[in-house]
Amino acid sequence: MMRWSRMPRHLMSVVRMQSSNITTTKLVRLDESKVNNNIVAAAFESLKEIDNDKSRKSSFYIINNTIDNATTVEEILAISEIGLVSKQHALKAVSTLAEWASSGRVKLAEFETDIRFLKLCRMLGKENSKEKENLFSDLSTVLGITGDDEAAKLISSISLPQMVKVLSTIGAKKKRSTTLLRSLAFNIGRCSEKMDIKQCADVLYALAILNFPDEVLLEKVSADVRSNMSTTDRPSVIGSIVTSIGILRYRDPDLLDSLSTWLEKHIKECKQHILISYLLTLAYVNYKPNNMDNIIQTFKSTKQFNDVGNLNTWLDIIWSLVVLEKADNELLASVLSPDFISNLMKLKGNKVVSIKLLNINGYAKTKLDYKGPLLDPDSEIFKLELVRSKDKQVLMKTLIDSLSIMFPSENFVKTNFKTDLGFIIDAECALDSKLNPIPLDSPKLKSSETHQIAFMLSGFHDMCRGCHNEPNGISALNTRLVHSLGYKVLAVPYTELSTRDSLVNNVQYLKESLKNLLSEP
Repeated sequence: MMRWSRMPRHLMSVVRMQSSNITTTKLVRLDESKVNNNIVAAAFESLKEIDNDKSRKSSFYIINNTIDNATTVEEILAISEIGLVSKQHALKAVSTLAEWASSGRVKLAEFETDIRFLKLCRMLGKENSKEKENLFSDLSTVLGITGDDEAAKLISSISLPQMVKVLSTIGAKKKRSTTLLRSLAFNIGRCSEKMDIKQCADVLYALAILNFPDEVLLEKVSADVRSNMSTTDRPSVIGSIVTSIGILRYRDPDLLDSLSTWLEKHIKECKQHILISYLLTLAYVNYKPNNMDNIIQTFKSTKQFNDVGNLNTWLDIIWSLVVLEKADNELLASVLSPDFISNLMKLKGNKVVSIKLLNINGYAKTKLDYKGPLLDPDSEIFKLELVRSKDKQVLMKTLIDSLSIMFPSENFVKTNFKTDLGFIIDAECALDSKLNPIPLDSPKLKSSETHQIAFMLSGFHDMCRGCHNEPNGISALNTRLVHSLGYKVLAVPYTELSTRDSLVNNVQYLKESLKNLLSEP
C-alpha cells in the first residue's frame, strides 16, 4: 500500500485526471505499473491526435492553395475527388468558377453539368439527389450557395427565363438578400429579351412578397405586360399582376389602363377575387381609369358582388369605393350599421380595420344626402391610438423645428391634432390673406378673411412607386377629408422637406408653399 503523501507528485496528477472519484482526503490503492501503462497509452493517443490534426490542417491548406493557384476549370473540379474537401472548400471552388464565368474567362457550359461541379454544389445546398442534375433547372447552385455575393456573380451568366426562375424561387422562400435581388433586378431590367405574361406575373409577385420595388425592373415588366396583353386569355395571371401592383403601390397609368381594358373585355370570365383585387389596387394607387365606372357597374350588378361572405373583404370593397368616390349611400350604410360593426368587432380586427371604419364614417358625414347610420360617438373605435412610423417621426421633428422659426409663439401653431377620421393632422395654423399668423384662440378664426391651414406630411410609404410625388390612395382620401373640415391642406412630401437640408432652406420652402397655397382659388 502507498500513502498519498508518499506518492510521486507526477503520479498524483495522473490519478486525479483519470478518476473523478478520487479526492484529496481519501487513501488510494495504486498499482504503480498500471499507472505507468496508462501514462504511456495516453501519451501515444495524444501523439496520434496531434498527427491527425496536423494532417487535417495540412490537407486544408493544400486544397486551399490548389484552388488559389488553379488556372483551369479542370484543376478546380479535381478537388471534388479528394476525401478531405470541406464545405468551405466547396464554397471557394464554386465562387471562383462563378467569378470566372461572370468575367467571361470561361463559359458556364464548360462545367455546369459536370458531376464533380454538382457534387460541390450539393455540399453547399440541400439538393435532392433524385432531382434533375442540371445546374439551373432546380437552381441548386444559385440558391444553395451560402454566400449571396457569390450567387449574385452567377446571375449575369444565365438566361432570362433562368433569372426569372431564380427571382420567383427566392420570392417563394421569402429570402430577401439585397445583394442577390439587386443583381437580378439589374440584369433582368436591362435585358432586351421580352418576358411572357406569366414571367411578368412571377416577377411582380416576387417583388411584392419581398417588398423590393426596383423602378427599372418595374418599367420593363410594365412594358412587357402591355406588349403581351392583347394575346392573353388567362384571368388568373392578370389577377396576380393586378394584386401585386396594388401591394407594390405601383402607379403606371398606361399599365393600369391596359389592365382595365382587358378586365372589361373579359369580366364575365373573371372570378370574384380578381375584381375585388382590381378595386383595391385602384384605391391603393389612387387611380381612376376611363372605363372604371363600367367595370364597377358590371361588378355591382352581379350576384357575386353581394355574396361576399367575409366581413373584412366587404369592408375592403366599400373602403376602396370610398377612396375612388364611388360608394353610394346604401353601400356606406351596409358597413356603418350597428349589426355589421358588432359582428366585425367580434373578429378582433386589427388597427387597419378601425382606420378604414373611421375613414368611411368620415366620408359619410361629408355627404349631404346621407341619412344612414354612423359610428356610435362612444365607440371604442374612436379611442384608437395612431403612431407614426420612425421615418415620419424624424420628418415631424423637422417640421416642428421649421414652424418654431416661422411663428412667434406656441399659440399660433398646434401639432398632432386628432381628427377621429382615422388619421392625425400633423400641424395646423391660421393665416390672413397677407400670410400674417393669427392666434388659434383668436375670434378672427371665424372671419372669412382667415385661412386655416393643415400641414399633412407625406413620408416614403405615403407615396406611390413609378411616379413623381403622387400620393397613394390613403393619403389622397385623408386630404379630401381634411378639406371637408374646412382646412386648406398643405401636403409636405419627404422629398421637399429634407431632414438633411438646412433649417433656413426648409423654412423658405414652407413659406413659398404657403404663399402658393393661398394664391389658389
